[in-house]
Amino acid sequence: MRPESSKGIHPTIKKCLQHLDVLQADDKTKQIVYMYMESLLLESAKSAQLPNLQAEVPLQAEH
Repeated sequence: MRPESSKGIHPTIKKCLQHLDVLQADDKTKQIVYMYMESLLLESAKSAQLPNLQAEVPLQAEH
């Protein structure tokens, strides 16, 4: 199933896929981009539900 045919697609993801069409990106590239954007959307939704949870940031080693 192609992402464009999904109902309820987020407007930002839809716009991104339209831009990929303009750039004549192949279907595999669109699929990968869609997958990552959908993943970010889900992470964002989870973060919004858990406002007290702080993002884990790896500590950088001192030089």
